[in-house]
Amino acid sequence: MIPKFHLLLFIVVSLLTGCVNTKKITYFNDLEKANGIESANKLQSLKVQPGDILQITITTIDKDISLILNPAAVNSSPMSTHGMDPGYIVDSAGNVSLPMIGKVYVKDKTTTEINDIITQELNKTIRNPYVSTRIANFRVSVLGDVARPGSYQIAGERASVLDALSMAGDLNVTALRDDIMIIREVNGEKTYASLNLNNGKTLASPYYYLNNNDVIYVKPGPNKQFNTSKIVQLLPAAIGILSLITTIVIVSVK
Repeated sequence: MIPKFHLLLFIVVSLLTGCVNTKKITYFNDLEKANGIESANKLQSLKVQPGDILQITITTIDKDISLILNPAAVNSSPMSTHGMDPGYIVDSAGNVSLPMIGKVYVKDKTTTEINDIITQELNKTIRNPYVSTRIANFRVSVLGDVARPGSYQIAGERASVLDALSMAGDLNVTALRDDIMIIREVNGEKTYASLNLNNGKTLASPYYYLNNNDVIYVKPGPNKQFNTSKIVQLLPAAIGILSLITTIVIVSVK
């Protein structure tokens, strides 16, 4: 009877283990056995919008002029107080005001384009200026069913949905992976998109790479209904398994 019991127990454990669908907690399932290069969305450079904060560094062969053009080298930069990101804020009209230059229109420009614009203006009065611009307040928010929801600053100008989720400690097991909501503001209007992280076509979505101030919302799955401990959540399943094993033992003994 004992070997028969062991066989039945092995079958039950195998069935219970087989019920776990790992495809629900992995990404891009359709690419697991794919070969070649998957078509992906070409990364678009970030374009500056009103409210953005730019760090603009100007270097010249004249140290005195460099100090004038870079107030941060003397004291705090124009926007470095009270917890705000340091740099020049883009006003509602899309301009920044720089020493010796005045207003420069930067709305819908990339940092590379801004470098060229400022360099052309400086070339009128200064020899061989070097300009470096970066977006200082590139942040994204990750909310919902993740390990560490919050607002995260991006060091460079490139970040994907997966980068942001990694910063937030990845999705919880209970999170929906086929309906990740991206909320983005474009020209003053909110736009929404849903990304399916189980589908490789998401790599080609214009929302796969993030823009400044994007919000990622991860929806909880149907299994996350109560804010209880894992032990309490697993208790019904454990009781069911023990009951099944007890029944098998009684049947085997008889």
